[in-house]
Amino acid sequence: MKKGIVKEFMDIVRVDNESLDERKMADYIKGRLSELGYESYEDDAGEKAGGTAGNVICRIEGDPNLQSVMFLAHMDSVFPCKGKVPVIKDGYIVSEGDTVLGSDDLAGAAAMLSLAENLKGYDGNHGDVWLVFTIAEEIGLVGARNLDTDKINADFAYVLDSGGDLGKGTVSAPSHNTFRAVVTGKAAHAGMEPEKGINAITVASKAITMMELGRIDHETTANIGTINGGNALNIVCDSVEVRGEVRSRNLDKLEKYSGIVTESFRKAAEDAGASIKVEMDREYNSFVVSENQPVLVRYRKVLDDMGIEFEPEHSGGGSDTNIIFNKGIEALTISCGMEQVHQTSERIKVETLERLPELMLKLATFI
Repeated sequence: MKKGIVKEFMDIVRVDNESLDERKMADYIKGRLSELGYESYEDDAGEKAGGTAGNVICRIEGDPNLQSVMFLAHMDSVFPCKGKVPVIKDGYIVSEGDTVLGSDDLAGAAAMLSLAENLKGYDGNHGDVWLVFTIAEEIGLVGARNLDTDKINADFAYVLDSGGDLGKGTVSAPSHNTFRAVVTGKAAHAGMEPEKGINAITVASKAITMMELGRIDHETTANIGTINGGNALNIVCDSVEVRGEVRSRNLDKLEKYSGIVTESFRKAAEDAGASIKVEMDREYNSFVVSENQPVLVRYRKVLDDMGIEFEPEHSGGGSDTNIIFNKGIEALTISCGMEQVHQTSERIKVETLERLPELMLKLATFI
């Protein structure tokens, strides 16, 4: 008797799954695959990242002459995700308590387990199907970064990690730089001789006012995320650390605005006689899926067959797709129905969840 995706989802949601502490989730997924008669294995991503579990990988053997497809979902959810209790209310599955629901991305994980179940009784033909459950996506795409794609012979991949109704597909997403700026000023007594000091907080604030933040244009955003510094109210602050990010789907714009950030800190420090150190790091690279790429062609044909309209999206955020695509495997992020993610009000419509198995099976077996 088939478990059914709603029960599949309700069961997996109850498993704790904090980033880098996915041991219980990995064991649950491997156990479920074993129940279905499949072998799976864990890679060393967790060992490399200091986590309790690695990526879980399962190959469902198919016809070697047909295209091989990989499906990915991440095992972790954002805080708070311990002790999740899912309940059904007014046609939606929601969290009963003060936790997130975890449909980001356990809806994708449940859909992949449902696909594994449905392929057991499938009497048609298909290529190899790879199921990859990654760790620590929410804290920097850690699992995907450490996934050895050379061991996976997939022609293309679908990453089930987008919200909203079925039919959405992310056809472009940005490159992402993070920066850390440390301003070093000079300490002095704030009441007796402040003029002898150089306030690092003031220098940092002047640098920030030189930048345009938030939405720069339709492709580019910038943000100051954290500011830390100072030791006491009566001391002119001599050191402050500023962390932030720049994202753009246009690489030239990313480099240009990252340069503006660096130059703003340099100019403010120079004017005040302070010193400055700016570190700019690339977190991941952008991707663009063209109309004629097989990963999108297959998706659109399957949607047409199901009577679902394709809705292209240009994302401002990153996902495992950024990593997989830039490792040489065509990939597309697709919707699996989650809503209001990263909030305790997170939910997923039962009706949408129930359509996922058909979509997954068609994507896996389309010839």
